[in-house]
Amino acid sequence: MLARLSGLQQSDLERAILEEVEKNPFLEIAGEIGSTAEKELRETEDPIWSAPRGKGHAVNAELPEIQQAQELDFFDQLLIQIRESGLSDADILIAEEIVGNLDGDGFLSDTPLENIAYKLSVPMETAERVLQHIRKLGPPGIAARDLQECMLLQLREQQEESFVTAIVERHFEDLTQERFEDIRDDLGLDAEQMQYALARIAKLNPRPAAGRDDFVKRSIIPDLILREKNGDLYIALNDTGTPHLQLSETYQEMLNRKDGDRRTQQYLNRFRQEADWFLRAIAQRKQSMLAVAQSIVRRQRDYFSGKREHPRPMVMREVAADTGLDISTVSRIVNGKYLQTANRNYELRYFFSERAGRQDNTERSTRDLERDLQALIDNEDKSQPLSDEQLQSALAQNAYHIARRTVAKYREKLGIPPSRARRKQS
Repeated sequence: MLARLSGLQQSDLERAILEEVEKNPFLEIAGEIGSTAEKELRETEDPIWSAPRGKGHAVNAELPEIQQAQELDFFDQLLIQIRESGLSDADILIAEEIVGNLDGDGFLSDTPLENIAYKLSVPMETAERVLQHIRKLGPPGIAARDLQECMLLQLREQQEESFVTAIVERHFEDLTQERFEDIRDDLGLDAEQMQYALARIAKLNPRPAAGRDDFVKRSIIPDLILREKNGDLYIALNDTGTPHLQLSETYQEMLNRKDGDRRTQQYLNRFRQEADWFLRAIAQRKQSMLAVAQSIVRRQRDYFSGKREHPRPMVMREVAADTGLDISTVSRIVNGKYLQTANRNYELRYFFSERAGRQDNTERSTRDLERDLQALIDNEDKSQPLSDEQLQSALAQNAYHIARRTVAKYREKLGIPPSRARRKQS
């Protein structure tokens, strides 16, 4: 139960609570739906640490109001669907890379899947499996490699007549050139079948990511709030709009009746146990989310106080050790959950990054490595751009102990072409 609830965002949690109330007579809404984060703030015990003076990433003399961020665009919505679909963390990274390479119409046309698999050092069959998963989650035709594949994906989703699919699959060029008689002759279609096929094909969406007003619309609602009070920083849960539950006194009295029918008592007792489990799971979810957020903010103190440009290296194993939670639970909590600070909303996943290979044992993250790599390329001689080997050597002078292939991986991640493509004639 906790595993399921911990992965839900606030809007999904509200829906899950209302569904549970609908099917379990022992649960009922306690008073009006909603509470303020200020109430939750008073319920937190100790501050995380005292807020520093001066500029930082989160410090504000006044308590910020709970805000709802702007509506997410299509690709953000698709990423949320992916993160909530049960994929492993490793598969989510692949999915994020694929979605990041889709063009404005939703096609995976500019970056071959083979390049993505190579970049992430994963087998091609794994990347293909994740691609098929994305296609099932998104609108029909999403992540197709070209228009022909986009149309075929939609036709198969609609379980269209086989001769309609055959036209697109075997005679796509004839179709685009309007050589309809050639298509009819080859497939043995009569005029009525051809007319039907053209009408069905005309209704297909050639731009699956464009104008998707009917796709799931989601807004970022912060689950947690980092707030300053009397010079100290606290983490508060945002429970605004979430129903608060209580056990039904009426059904409790029915269960406690001495003269009650035995079968009825057994029936009611089952619902009572399920209600207790659900309430405990809700309470554990809140405690776990607070614990994870407090661990993140403590470990990222230098970032929140403005001493670091990027969060320090941090992996989920460290937060799991701080909180006593399983790594899988930490992963579910940080996926799609947002922390509101005085400056912006952060997805909790943002604060996790691997440690970059350093020879001086300083805490540099992969984001720091990307920044330093970008700086080297920005300042290179464009008539003689640095090769990956030269970039590796330059990074080594900054105490990064990484392989040439690792340099290439991060260069590609930054969208920077190899040296021969960066060369400019003087």
